[in-house]
Amino acid sequence: MKKILTVVAVLFAFYSYAQQDPYYTHFKDVMQAYNPAAAGHKYGEICVSGLTHHQWRDYDDATGARGSNGVEGGSIQNVAPVTYNFNVNSVFNISGTKMDKFIGAGLTVIDDKIGFTKSTAIRANLNYRQQFQGGFHEISGGLGIGTKQWGWDKPNYKARNLNDPNIPISGSNAMKLDLSVGAMYKRQSIGTKIKDFYVGFSITNINQAKYDVQVATLLNPMATLSRQYVPHYYTIIGADVPVGGLVLEPAVLIKYGLLGKAYKPQVDLNVTTLFAKTFRGGLAFRQWGTSDALSVLLGYEKGNIKFGYAYDITLSNVQKVSNGTHEIFVRYCIPIVVKDPPILIRESVRFL
Repeated sequence: MKKILTVVAVLFAFYSYAQQDPYYTHFKDVMQAYNPAAAGHKYGEICVSGLTHHQWRDYDDATGARGSNGVEGGSIQNVAPVTYNFNVNSVFNISGTKMDKFIGAGLTVIDDKIGFTKSTAIRANLNYRQQFQGGFHEISGGLGIGTKQWGWDKPNYKARNLNDPNIPISGSNAMKLDLSVGAMYKRQSIGTKIKDFYVGFSITNINQAKYDVQVATLLNPMATLSRQYVPHYYTIIGADVPVGGLVLEPAVLIKYGLLGKAYKPQVDLNVTTLFAKTFRGGLAFRQWGTSDALSVLLGYEKGNIKFGYAYDITLSNVQKVSNGTHEIFVRYCIPIVVKDPPILIRESVRFL
């Protein structure tokens, strides 16, 4: 079964359209990764965050390492998707003492490995924020611009048929422009029970970069592997709901990506509860075509640091060859101290 699933995964990586952006169980905490309008956590701080997502642990390539016959050779461990995400951002006031116009700026790095393919994106995010009614409402629009490198990472895959002309034996990659756009709306409260409401919409891969990577295969020294990235559409809605001494934090992320050759919605439902403004726990559910995963989330936050862990219980057929997905998120915010200029006092009008 492992061998069949691995071969299917490799073929899908090259010859069919599918969801191409990585997904995150902590999607509320890394919105900058898919919506440039979210870059900038809070005015007066520089925030740095990192996330690692190890999907389908212990999912191996059992066809054997290169150099073996593909049947008797040892398996290559952990070829399941692995994603690393890094964000740094801040918010700058551009309206003087009025404090109603801001610029959010950030840098995002995403390293995504799927089987024997790998992409690395580096993107600068910039947004303009306008506040109304003393900050009660906020509207922002942003642009993300950078580069994305994609290619065949390691030529370790060994076909069962040694004469299979489609299996690369050398690695290669290419780099293209990467563009995204986004918008967000925030509101301090809705009625008396809903606090910190937000909704956002964004599009990634809007330039639809196409990659043609030259590699050598077993029979062709000038073979080409191709991939074209397609737009992915994101809508996120969330808020805080204080209940006694607790705070419920529901959020929904709806993403439209290609499944087969048609756009299908992927829905992430996430409900966490913050206890004593410090400890966090909750559940999440992901659906794409069929049920994909049920997640357990744990977290801690205190002062300028925030930590989160998620374990995804696989609900699809992949559960037969995997023990689930692990994700870890960490964020640390550094306060920016801006001192007012000293008041200049003259003791005599002769020195004005």
